[in-house]
Amino acid sequence: MARKLQLVLMVFMVLSIVVIFNEYFIYYIALWSCSFPSIVDPSDENIVKAIVLADPHLLGERRGAWIDRLRREWQMERTFQTAMSLLEPDVVFIVGDVMDEGFEASEEDFKFAFERYSRIFRRPGDTPLLLVAGNHDIGFHYSVTESNVQRFEEAFKTSSVKVVSIRNIPFVLLNSVGLTSDGCWLCSAMDAKLKESALALRRCSPDVPSEACIQQPVPGIRPILLQHYPLYRSSDLLCHGDDLAPNIGNQQEFRESWEVISKEATETVLSYFQPRLAFSGHTHHGCNIMHHLGTPFPTEEQTIASFSWRNRNDPNFILLTASTKDYSLDKCSPPSESLVLASYLLTILATVAFLAWPQCSRRWYGSRRVGDAWAQPQWSDYNFHWKNRKGT
Repeated sequence: MARKLQLVLMVFMVLSIVVIFNEYFIYYIALWSCSFPSIVDPSDENIVKAIVLADPHLLGERRGAWIDRLRREWQMERTFQTAMSLLEPDVVFIVGDVMDEGFEASEEDFKFAFERYSRIFRRPGDTPLLLVAGNHDIGFHYSVTESNVQRFEEAFKTSSVKVVSIRNIPFVLLNSVGLTSDGCWLCSAMDAKLKESALALRRCSPDVPSEACIQQPVPGIRPILLQHYPLYRSSDLLCHGDDLAPNIGNQQEFRESWEVISKEATETVLSYFQPRLAFSGHTHHGCNIMHHLGTPFPTEEQTIASFSWRNRNDPNFILLTASTKDYSLDKCSPPSESLVLASYLLTILATVAFLAWPQCSRRWYGSRRVGDAWAQPQWSDYNFHWKNRKGT
């Protein structure tokens, strides 16, 4: 009995160690190699180090079982908290789809989702977290309601157009759901705010007409743009990167205002703000592409893969180092789902083999009972059996 209890305790200890490793320490090991990229002039005092992620998709009550929600949120929480501890960013950006069912959530469900968001993405000290709305947060363009937009903006302290300056570097955050210019209530409000923000960036003198002012180049530092929908591209065939969408060759062309914002909206945004860099999400896959629409100034866009293991086997997030003159990007990857599952599977197989070994070895070698232990057979035993077979 004592031997069986000792065996049970040993197995429990091994499994506990594996669980703690896979659910806690593995995140430190995976993110330990991540670091903010360097820039050309590190002596610049105005340097911002930011974590940029996309599409967490916190599950609601309608889609996904509670165990799925618990698992995905634990993975995101451990990854985010480990990244905050190891990397210590100046600011965090989330480019939309914080929630999976925000657009159809009741007040109670929305409050519950916001509480979980606050726990998962808590930050030490006064590190700011800025985000934009996605279609799963407030609805697609055709179904978005004023109450959904107001609820989201009040809870997450954001707006449809927001320009912030961090260490003299301007960041433009847009609610790209309203970038359709078709006269809808959200789109009309967005058009007016876009123009107002673009004029504020240029700081023209009062005697310069607004239409002439908005055609001028953005003085000083070109901003960094963040929105949920990608800027217009026909498909991912034009993309670069190592986390692209699968089967790109069979991919159909993107629909404007569904997978990407329209070409007209892209030209408007790029001409108004002339960003040097843009971040987006929505597709759940990575894409790096250069844009030249509507402006003589090229804009590099980085579409970020989803931060949720429910959407990808290998989520990731972007590390941005930006100064007034330069910027640099790098990708940081937490442990993949397949790696964690393989670790658990190997542990289970090793445990089963360990438990089955005494029984198998006894049958194979013909072990015999000696006291409370199994003794291995002696050479004389094999010799005896061999003689008996020979009939001697």
